[in-house]
Amino acid sequence: MKSIIFIITIILTHLSFGQIPKGRVQDKYYEYCHQNLSKLVQSEVYPYFATNELCSIKKCFRGISYPEINEIIYKRIVELAQLNFEKKIYLYLVEGNRSVERAEKENENLQDDNRLIYISVDDFINAKEITKGKDLYNTETERLTKRK
Repeated sequence: MKSIIFIITIILTHLSFGQIPKGRVQDKYYEYCHQNLSKLVQSEVYPYFATNELCSIKKCFRGISYPEINEIIYKRIVELAQLNFEKKIYLYLVEGNRSVERAEKENENLQDDNRLIYISVDDFINAKEITKGKDLYNTETERLTKRK
């Protein structure tokens, strides 16, 4: 039964990530694949999980699944927040019902006071693992902003 629920969750997660229409400002940063990232430790439990493919926000959030894999992904998410901040790309991740539309509305004026670009990472499923990844990214960005 747990396997069926997990498979359904994965399928729905993949469907939800397809909700971001192409050509929007979100796409550029959601799908951007960074180069020269640190090498991640391979999971002993899931040795065939391709950690070298975790180069974008999209690939990280689509990979969220088992706790052992999630810990690897969470490390990469924090690294992506740091890299984006260094490049002066200030992203704020959002999730939840209609988050794609909410992000697009917030992105209508990219020259506002906060200079944030809003990215929807989950428009359908409200999984605690996705929330944790989103919170890690946003917290790291906020920490770096205060240090600036």
